[in-house]
Amino acid sequence: MLELYDIIWRDKEVVGCLEYDTEKKQFHAYLRKGAKGNPRGLFGILRTDTEVDDRRVRAYFDDCVVPKTRQNIDDILKHIGLPYYDQWEIYKHNSGRNVSDYASIRFRGTSDRDGFFRPENEM
Repeated sequence: MLELYDIIWRDKEVVGCLEYDTEKKQFHAYLRKGAKGNPRGLFGILRTDTEVDDRRVRAYFDDCVVPKTRQNIDDILKHIGLPYYDQWEIYKHNSGRNVSDYASIRFRGTSDRDGFFRPENEM
């Protein structure tokens, strides 16, 4: 099953789509054609990419989410209601917000499609 999230720029414009395949534990992201803003760490400084694979999405999370080795991480996890460190759950809890860019995510829904969603026709 796919979990689908809108990528939102400055709390206004939907600029892309983030997908998570719950069975394969893989991510995929798409930038909407003509989008004014973008999370540079995910799609590239000069917006050279409109599609991002699992490896790059996870590297983006590394920059956005508090590291596992942070002092008092157990207190942080307790505060947000997580029994253990899970980078994706922390990212979702914060709606993808961080201090270094203007992107956030909003849950759109799920899909039973086999393979990744193709948003070109729906964005």
